[in-house]
Amino acid sequence: MYRPNVSMITYRKSDGKFLLVKKPREQHAWQFPQGGVEPGEDLETAAKRELKEELGSDSFKGFSKSKHVLFYDFPAGYDREGKYTGHKQCYFFVEFTGEDEEIVLDDKELEEYRWVYQTEFPEYIESPEYQKKINQVIYEFRDQL
Repeated sequence: MYRPNVSMITYRKSDGKFLLVKKPREQHAWQFPQGGVEPGEDLETAAKRELKEELGSDSFKGFSKSKHVLFYDFPAGYDREGKYTGHKQCYFFVEFTGEDEEIVLDDKELEEYRWVYQTEFPEYIESPEYQKKINQVIYEFRDQL
């Protein structure tokens, strides 16, 4: 069974950069902000909650839900509540409207963040499948950039 998950492709219109966050692990550490959907929670509410929890800011707008979804399995030995084998990741395209000073990372979840251009994704994101899905979402919402 796949756990419902949201990922927020967060961009800054002023310079065309995207927000990546670093998880405290060795592999696949860089990603877009993301998190699980709580029981009874709709996807957009989960997206807003996760951004507030992970980044400490609510200076986001747009929340355009993508038609793209990524199913992925957890690594061998990883147990998520004993009932999930992976995530069903839904995407939102979100604009950050605040200032960097507003971003206060949840240090239990994240180590670092960076604003990067789309052309820099391969330097940070290891999974070709994840890169492909992210680029599909960005293409879907290219008129909002």
